[in-house]
Amino acid sequence: MKTFHFKLATLCFAVLIFFSASAQKIWVSPNGSDAGAGTENDPLKSISSALGKARELRTSNIETIKDGIQIILKAGDYCLKKPLEIKPEDSGTEASPTIIMAEKDYCVRINGGVKVEGWQKVKDHIYRAKLDRDEKLRTLFIDGKRMHMAGTDIPVPGMGEWGKFEIKGNEPWAFGPGSAIDGIKFSADDVVPYKNPEDIELVQFNVWTEKILCVRDMEGSGDTTIVKFQQPYGAIATSMAWAGNINFEKDFVIRNAYELLDAPGEFYFNTKSKLLYCYYDKGDINGAEVIAPVSEGLVTIKGNSTDNRVSHIQFKGIVFSYDHWQLMEVAGSHGFAGIQSLGLAVRYIPDGNWHPTKYNSTDVPTGAIQIENAANISFIRNRFQGISSAIAINLVNDVKHCTVEGNFFNDLLGNAVNIGHPQHYEIGDGALYKKGVEGLCEYNLVSNNYIRNVSLDFRQVEAITSFFVANTRIEHNDISGTPYGAITCGWWWGNANIPPSKVARNNSISYNKVGNTHQVLDDGGVIYLLGEQPGTKVEENYIFNGPRCIYPDDGSAYLTIARNVVDNPSYTQLWLHFWTKRCHDNFITGNYVKNNLFMDNGTNNTIEDTHSFREDEFSGEALEIMNEAGIEDEFKDIVPGTVTEMKGVSVIEPGKISIHPKDFKERDVFH
Repeated sequence: MKTFHFKLATLCFAVLIFFSASAQKIWVSPNGSDAGAGTENDPLKSISSALGKARELRTSNIETIKDGIQIILKAGDYCLKKPLEIKPEDSGTEASPTIIMAEKDYCVRINGGVKVEGWQKVKDHIYRAKLDRDEKLRTLFIDGKRMHMAGTDIPVPGMGEWGKFEIKGNEPWAFGPGSAIDGIKFSADDVVPYKNPEDIELVQFNVWTEKILCVRDMEGSGDTTIVKFQQPYGAIATSMAWAGNINFEKDFVIRNAYELLDAPGEFYFNTKSKLLYCYYDKGDINGAEVIAPVSEGLVTIKGNSTDNRVSHIQFKGIVFSYDHWQLMEVAGSHGFAGIQSLGLAVRYIPDGNWHPTKYNSTDVPTGAIQIENAANISFIRNRFQGISSAIAINLVNDVKHCTVEGNFFNDLLGNAVNIGHPQHYEIGDGALYKKGVEGLCEYNLVSNNYIRNVSLDFRQVEAITSFFVANTRIEHNDISGTPYGAITCGWWWGNANIPPSKVARNNSISYNKVGNTHQVLDDGGVIYLLGEQPGTKVEENYIFNGPRCIYPDDGSAYLTIARNVVDNPSYTQLWLHFWTKRCHDNFITGNYVKNNLFMDNGTNNTIEDTHSFREDEFSGEALEIMNEAGIEDEFKDIVPGTVTEMKGVSVIEPGKISIHPKDFKERDVFH
């Protein structure tokens, strides 16, 4: 156990959890037994068993749980093969919540992976081991460091489209008949048919979007290699309008083939032979800890309807790691076809224009933490690291009065938090595709979170996203180094040819410290707004180093943008961007900027009392806003650099390590 405490302690930061003397306690330990009593000396083994015991207590002995139930997790890994499910019958109450928490001063991890052992050397630095799974493996961790799928060293140019895929129009994933591209051609000098083509993925960026196309087959034809898409997702992905389009003569990254396994940090899993291969150049891989994610998500909190929610559940002080996600799935085919942000195409549209569908052609991925039909759910002072879903915490449908506060997010393939859904353009319209989303997400708080190294694979996704939401507060977060934007709020475009939604309103994006964005993609904002949002405020943020710092896009209206500090060193960077007359009736006042460069092609916008510092240092109220933005004092201990004693082990807190003591620096690379 001493070895485990050392390794896992490096993942955690100090968690200030105070035990209520009168709350009912249920103890859990990885070394416990589900036949145990649930006491500190006779703990249960699984969190699900503890939830079952909590249900029994609430049914049989109300008086003893009037101050709540604490499910206390002793140190260790709680390994999952499928997500922990929390249902309405697990609910607490306002006076008696259920709190799932790490034991004070100990480190606890909810872990969706399995260890891979028994490695054999194949040649040079390539090793292989047996892995019993049927699905593609999209990520792997060695000593806590994320590996990536074996791929081309440099992008490969396409040579044009190949073939046609016919759509009748009556398929459940189609909005009408038509034909779509069935594949792409490459030069045989650049690409040859690989042995297991169904494992291959193609990746292309286009301005603000990213496409991941999954392959069903490859074949050689003279000096050309033809790569055929998985269908129907390939048809959906290649029929999109605007920047959703794919350019078949531009560069693609090709990945996930054994033939491309030629560099440290790469892996490949053969789904037919069930052999995992890894390029490892740091000695014998059998001395390392290798973890393959298996659980598709980690926690599902889901009620049955808007009248039967899960409520009053809290998670505190826990590390969440090593979940698995297989991209979007449509009729057995997979891919990632980005419209914008987390809005992904899941239905074929003949002309590619998704607006007339009222965004019912659009879906968002599931999260590592998936929350639906829920109220008063809290995630406080947790750590999310080594997450492979496109979203870490997804508050997606009918989620109200929930809190995500004081968490540390690092090394995520996707983003930290999402709120809402594009299909909430109309609430409860009865015509929604797949999810049946019917309830507004409102009165939620996302605050004091420290976010780094996110959207590492799903690069078109901002660190914090929100769609048609109301009374939502995104405040005091610290975000830097994103491949696209930092924070987005809203949906619906002014050129959509459908009326503006009446759903989004009274939101606050305030007191955040955000910058160094758009490291990979373009044409977005550090803080990005979209659509009409009466009563919404963007106030007292400290924004730095972005191509467009505050960007209310097409159709944005009724916003107040006040007293923000925008520090852009370049004379080519806009602090404010209204590019079309359809941005209207916005009030912008009292902002402090370096180099007062902005665009206002909008209608009836008021821009007044802007303070330009040019080359001077910020001072006065501007400096006060800068100092107050970002993490508040109560949560400053989550910022990297502090040292905490945890049961005699001195640990660096919390971001100076990637996820394991062998990697003592914060990762800052995209792959």
